[in-house]
Amino acid sequence: MLLPLILAGTVAAQDCGTLAKDILTVGPHEAAPMFLQLSQCDAGAAKKVAPTVIPNLIGESEGFDAAIAAIEVGAGSTVMDWMGTLQRDEQSRAVRAYGKKCQESEAVQGFLVDTAAEMGDAFWTQRWYRALTECRAEATTTLLVNRVEAGAGEDRGSFFGVVEAYAVNVGAASIPKLVSLVSAESDLEMQVNLIGAFADASQAGTLSGLDAKTAELAATAVRGLSAALPAKAMDKARVTLQVLLDEEGADKLVALRFKDVVQKDGGLLYGAVVFENATCKNDKIAQRYHVAEAFDPGQTWPDQLEEKVRTSVELNWSLNLAERCKGTGEVVYHLPQAPFADQAAFSKWVKEVVRVNTNSEIKKAVRVDAESIQL
Repeated sequence: MLLPLILAGTVAAQDCGTLAKDILTVGPHEAAPMFLQLSQCDAGAAKKVAPTVIPNLIGESEGFDAAIAAIEVGAGSTVMDWMGTLQRDEQSRAVRAYGKKCQESEAVQGFLVDTAAEMGDAFWTQRWYRALTECRAEATTTLLVNRVEAGAGEDRGSFFGVVEAYAVNVGAASIPKLVSLVSAESDLEMQVNLIGAFADASQAGTLSGLDAKTAELAATAVRGLSAALPAKAMDKARVTLQVLLDEEGADKLVALRFKDVVQKDGGLLYGAVVFENATCKNDKIAQRYHVAEAFDPGQTWPDQLEEKVRTSVELNWSLNLAERCKGTGEVVYHLPQAPFADQAAFSKWVKEVVRVNTNSEIKKAVRVDAESIQL
């Protein structure tokens, strides 16, 4: 019974020895899977041939698998030298491959920590940090934490990416730091990018999916920051709250976003001009437009206005001009890009909308002043 097992082990050893020799004679495409196989059967032999094999690898998926195998047999320095020969896009793909393996491989974790120490700032500017995003080993997470603590410096672009990776990696524990970063920042671009990281902390867009508890904490933090934010940063806060599934909180931000034009009752003043354009059965052109103020309690953003106005109009208004003249026609909605400060501003906007959209072939379009719309 033991003889077949002994023979199988002998054959395997012979095959592995043959592999260690043959890998030195093949091209880079063949060498990559052969090196992976060799690393699994004889790590020492793989480490020995790595300085010859790895430099010739192609920057593609099999090459990256072989590079990871080289890291795991202790040939990380050879892999680092090889990385320097790759094109930038190939380097990026390699880093992503290391990131996918990082969580389960202590060797890859050590390789990334050593690489960060060796490369210094270049580790961050060349975006090696992407490999750390979901690698939650203590050493790799510490790299991200320390980099965020160091602040943006001159390379703000890479810092945004680092913060994103940090937020995904650390999760809920990153929220206090994100609040601190946003609160201390006066630069609009920085604020906008940092606010987006609250969604990253909640794992939005990751394979694991949104973490509901973290999302609730993040939404609370964003709402707390919003009152002090400038308008464009508040727009980002709204989008972030939507990603965090806090639609109610996102809607309530509109009153803060347009606080300069909030009415005395705390609401917002919008409006609508609805044109009916018709070609009657005798080819006569007819036109009628309806004008109404629209009052909102402070929960409707301009891009949500049309749906709400249409719902009210279709229920309450008679838009039958084409039908009455036995012709065909269209109904066109005109809505403001932002709420109005007062009735005077609303009237000025109406006047311009009418001027631009009245058909010059008609002596006078019929105006209908409708009852105000309650949003």
